[in-house]
Amino acid sequence: MRLAVFGDIHGNLPALSAALNDMRALGAESLVCLGDVAMDGPWPAQCVQRVAQLGCPVVSGNADRELLTPERPFTPRGLPDEREMHDIGEWSAAQLSGADREVVRSYARTVQIADVLCFHGSPARDDEEITEHTPVARLDELRAVFGTQSVWIGGHTHRALHRELDGWQLLNPGSVGLPFEKRGDRYVNLAHAEYVLLDRVEGQWVPTFRRVGYDVEDIRRGILACGMPHARWAAAEWVAGHPS
Repeated sequence: MRLAVFGDIHGNLPALSAALNDMRALGAESLVCLGDVAMDGPWPAQCVQRVAQLGCPVVSGNADRELLTPERPFTPRGLPDEREMHDIGEWSAAQLSGADREVVRSYARTVQIADVLCFHGSPARDDEEITEHTPVARLDELRAVFGTQSVWIGGHTHRALHRELDGWQLLNPGSVGLPFEKRGDRYVNLAHAEYVLLDRVEGQWVPTFRRVGYDVEDIRRGILACGMPHARWAAAEWVAGHPS
């Protein structure tokens, strides 16, 4: 069995298309999406619709939840670029039709495929960060409630992770539509799509992490043409990626 797990698309249709094409080429038999499908990119509705067409299970992410809430007033918190991100998030929500919102509302809290548990932040909260530094005691608390599957896989951090623990694996595929890295004193978004393949080999799940490149000009042009606020700022955040 070959399972492809992907998420954190964030309205980036060229990245989603690149990832899906790669999954097909490599013979993925089943797919699971870890959520954060629409918000923050130039193609929010198109990404919701494209994922729906796949017919695969989809986990609800924190950004998916926020899309369904009433318009949120801007509250400064002293974070970089928070005004721009708030405005783009509100614009993303406004692009969805009622039918699109019903699709997003149908996303699940968690999804289990065989002995693989899929979630967004953690099984308990869609905005909890699970990383290489998460204490084992916290993971044990979660597993006591949500199950002792042999693989747990979540998103949210936009950082790939492969952590081997006592008899199980903790994975994060990275981000399809919004991977990033720090360059000097600023962060940039990378034009490659990240996801993970899981193969069942002699009773064990073996992960293969994928990074699929696409033309950075595709996302820049999409941002500048879609009508989102702060488009020039957003387009300037993108640079060429590092495909595998």
